[in-house]
Amino acid sequence: MDLNHLLFQHQVAVLRASGSNEAGCGSRFDLVRHYQVRIDRLRHHLGASAYPEWCGMPVGDMS
Repeated sequence: MDLNHLLFQHQVAVLRASGSNEAGCGSRFDLVRHYQVRIDRLRHHLGASAYPEWCGMPVGDMS
């Protein structure tokens, strides 16, 4: 799977987990965590960070 597909599947799992949780279904957040682990591993393998460097900069700091 490529990164975009994993991100899509993760988002679908998040949306489903936030819905009603029927009895006996188990934790829907297990699937969310599963995709998060796979995304993290692929990002590490690709040498990509989770967020661009500018996301860590304070607002208004352009240096």
